[in-house]
Amino acid sequence: MKVSVVVPVFNTGEHLSRCVESLLGQTLDDYEVIFADDGSSDGTETRLDELAAEHDRVRVIHLPPSGGPGGPRNVGIDAARGDYVYFLDDDDWLGPEALERMHAMAVRNEADIVIGKMVGHGRTVPRAMFRQSRDRADVLKDALYGILTPHKLFRRSFLDAHRIRFPEGSVRLEDHRFVLKAYFRAGTISVLADYPCCHWVRRPGSYSRNRPDPAHYYGALREVLDIVDGHVEPGPDRERYYAHWYRGKILKRLGEKSFLEAPPDYRRAVYDEARRVVVERFGESVDLRLPFRMRVRAALLRADAHDDLFRLVEAERGVTVATTLDGLRWDDDRLVVRFTARLVYADGTPLTARDGRWEPPVPLPIPADMLDVTGEGRRLDLYVRRREDSADHPLPVTVESSGVFAMSGEAVIDPAADPALRPGAWDFVARLDAGGWIAERRLEGGGVKIARRGLLVPYRTDNGRLSVRVLASEGERVRTNGPLLRRAIKKIPGARRAVRRMRA
Repeated sequence: MKVSVVVPVFNTGEHLSRCVESLLGQTLDDYEVIFADDGSSDGTETRLDELAAEHDRVRVIHLPPSGGPGGPRNVGIDAARGDYVYFLDDDDWLGPEALERMHAMAVRNEADIVIGKMVGHGRTVPRAMFRQSRDRADVLKDALYGILTPHKLFRRSFLDAHRIRFPEGSVRLEDHRFVLKAYFRAGTISVLADYPCCHWVRRPGSYSRNRPDPAHYYGALREVLDIVDGHVEPGPDRERYYAHWYRGKILKRLGEKSFLEAPPDYRRAVYDEARRVVVERFGESVDLRLPFRMRVRAALLRADAHDDLFRLVEAERGVTVATTLDGLRWDDDRLVVRFTARLVYADGTPLTARDGRWEPPVPLPIPADMLDVTGEGRRLDLYVRRREDSADHPLPVTVESSGVFAMSGEAVIDPAADPALRPGAWDFVARLDAGGWIAERRLEGGGVKIARRGLLVPYRTDNGRLSVRVLASEGERVRTNGPLLRRAIKKIPGARRAVRRMRA
């Protein structure tokens, strides 16, 4: 057997439907699905048994409640018959060709791990690691640590040979510990970036959304750092690994909406535990590997400036990007899009800098030199997002101008030269990364109008944003009566009858 898909399940209910549908609709010819039921009691367990009775490729293993996904995943690994194992959560789903494409890449490259492109639904997926496919990827160079969930294809004999298993029970960062051990022992890791394999969904009430005990959470983080220490010598490489968790699990966490809206005593407990682990494990040299925004937070945390830090993160709350369509034009049958993106606070006020130094929205007790943002890297991207499944596709962008917190550029969309641009509706999404603030937003359409040409039909949506329809052929007819027109026709007596007569 080629692949075993292991899905830990607990009281998923109706949210299981799309996951099941995607698993039964795979194009791979030889695979199985193992549902490891962690003591469900809401009827999910009965539905799983019915699925197993209807489909030969479905197996169900009923387990007593363990409190976390690690134990059920381990049971799935031990029961798997496939050469490769893929882990999927019960509220996520796969693209139809996901298993077939990932398995083919694994066999072609003799890979121990294949990371298929992930699409976030209510979740943020790192862009860097999926910019292009790689037969042999490097964990540091290609930023594979950017996503440490187990949504990956693993060679089963590789996991067994190195005794790689998940921590069990109600534990945190169990996926980081599993994937990190696998990364350090893998001979070849491949990245499949040209097909949306896994659709990663954020569901309210899921295990990962529960508020963790601060001491337990940061104890788990120490165990992750211990794994790094066991495989990477002190120096620049270890600092790069450390910076990843410093940024994502400590500094970023202190500014998240769910944390800021938690009770004050919980916020204080998290702050105290976070500062304790920083003092214990993170040398000040790691701060230099953080983006500007996080270096400022790190300075306040190290100085134990609790009140100043939280005034800052509250003021930063809701920082987003404002987008502007500056122009559209045709270059033969290619559509050229000129646009601008700038970082703004929640009230729409732009972020500003004077003499290359950020002007923070609140006074900060740190040296002025620490506010120098001139040396920071900046990146401007424009994606088209497929309406059908929210999969993103990057467009080539030429940057025309660049400020500290604003950039302008020109992008080209050409379906004739890019087979990934399948027929259908696509929305334009601008993304700006400046100073460590990363935000994306649909491109505002303005009042620009341009006729269709070739395979492309650009248009403004009802809410004034730019979209484009990719046609299957130049002769394809396009309906122009949009939602607003249809609603208007319904309100006019006799209008619908008149429209039918005109069409006839």
